[in-house]
Amino acid sequence: MRRITTRSSLVRAAILGTLLAAVSSCAGNTPAAKTAPSASAASPAASPPTASPPGASPRHPATATGASCDRGEWPSAPVSVTRHVAASATPVITAVRTATHPECGYDRLVLDITGPVPSYDIRNVMQVTADSSGKPIALPGRSHLLITLRPAQAHTASGARTISWPVHTLGYPMLKSYALAGGFEGVVTLALGVHGATSIRVGELPGHWFVDVRALPIR
Repeated sequence: MRRITTRSSLVRAAILGTLLAAVSSCAGNTPAAKTAPSASAASPAASPPTASPPGASPRHPATATGASCDRGEWPSAPVSVTRHVAASATPVITAVRTATHPECGYDRLVLDITGPVPSYDIRNVMQVTADSSGKPIALPGRSHLLITLRPAQAHTASGARTISWPVHTLGYPMLKSYALAGGFEGVVTLALGVHGATSIRVGELPGHWFVDVRALPIR
């Protein structure tokens, strides 16, 4: 009787050991749960837009999540910021780039700048005229914004232009066009043609200055 009991105990122990081994094996082969990447909402001043030729779309530094779309203030023009820049360090506007961001409801114009960011003024105008001649500039868009930067220049030390003069037609939802309206005597003037009444957001990055335009919210 003792032999039978002992043998049965051994059999039960063997079966239990086999079951435990099988369970351990299954747990070891189960893939680890994937950890969802944490959402990181960068502010507009977190990283510079990637380099691209004029007219191409610079990468917006805050489009990874919807939460980043409305960061910052969106005032209406006029907007004015004054900076004290040494005469020997006149900023040079080396390029103008544009982009549309329908996921956030705005369009963007970026200025690539060599040197410090100059003082700037943004205001609404009824008509755009060339600074040098006073002749009107036909700029597509229902409304117009005039950006004045000083001290600044749109040419190199040798006099070569860094920004082309013709009107650039874009066809974005809000930003319809832009044109260089003036660039002499330390003052650079850019005109934007927009779809209608806009609110704007201005930002600065190392070597870059940008303005975002979107439709005024309906109240």
